[in-house]
Formats: sequence, structure tokens, C-alpha cells
Amino acid sequence: MFALGGVTKGPIHGETMKLNTLILLTSALAAISASAEIRTITLDTTISTNSEVLTLSSNSYAVLKSSLATSSRTTLNFGIHGVTFYGYTLSTISSLGPLIFTGPATIYISGDAGPAAAFATFDVEPGPFPPGKTVTIGAYSGNVQVTMEMSTDLVNWTPAVNGMVYTNSPDARFFRIKMVTNATP
Repeated sequence: MFALGGVTKGPIHGETMKLNTLILLTSALAAISASAEIRTITLDTTISTNSEVLTLSSNSYAVLKSSLATSSRTTLNFGIHGVTFYGYTLSTISSLGPLIFTGPATIYISGDAGPAAAFATFDVEPGPFPPGKTVTIGAYSGNVQVTMEMSTDLVNWTPAVNGMVYTNSPDARFFRIKMVTNATP
């Protein structure tokens, strides 16, 4: 039990109050920033096991700025072209570094039924992809190898063939560009 201002609250109410205070502070800081749009999604598992959905259009991307969860069983999930991916545990997500989601996509938090609360704040920017995440090879850069890789789970990556037609796959495919400097010809 927590005593706040003379009012005794149970464990979930105290945790929810702490989370609500943190959300208010994060929102206040977000209002000061010069970003295109700051969006916060919240979850209270005593009401629902899924949060509201943050939807990204095809000409926007979102950068996860902060997150907090009162339970290790809350996850940040995202969907691309109707395929949902689960597994970013909110309690350990900060160790992954900045997470960037490119539209079109949907993002939401889910958790097991029971007393838990969570939030995630995103900086939603216009543009198809963050300019800092593109590959640029400057003049006189030496030997540089640029390859394309493919994944169905965004964890395991294999070489992909540029220009190849990929059809009728049972899984969604994601592609990235990889650059290796000082490559041997």
C-alpha cells in the first residue's frame, strides 16, 4: 500500500499514479521539443490487454523516445502490411538503442491481463525514411562494398539479390542496405 497525500492507494493504483506522473512529465518535455509530432500510447491492463494503436502513414516514420512498464510481460508490437511482429519487451527496450519504425505501419503495446501499466512515446516525423539512416559513399572513399540483405523476422539477415523478383512468400520480407569499407575487390 502507498500513502500519497493522506490517501492510501493499493499497489496497482500507486504504480499507475507513478506512471501517470511520468507520462505528464514526458508530455511536458515533448511539448517543448521542435519535433513534427510527439505521440504517446499507454496501456492499463486492468482495462484492456492492448493499447490504442499508433498508425504511421507511408510518408512518415516514428522514433521511440522513451518507454516504461510496470511489468516485464508488456511488449511493444508493430505491424507492417497486415503482418504483426511481437517481442520488444518494454522493460528492456532501452538497451536496444533507438528504434525507428517506417510507415506504413501500426504500433501498439500489449500485456497479460492483470495489474500492469505501460507507455511508449514516439517522435513521429514526416518523410519516407530518416536521412541519417541512408548509405552515402563520399568521393575518394576507397574500396566500399554495398550489399542488400533480407529478413523475415528483422533479426536474422541473409544476402539478397538486387533486381530479383520475390513472389508468393508465406512471410513478409524486409530489406536493408549494408556497407563495408576497405573491402577487397
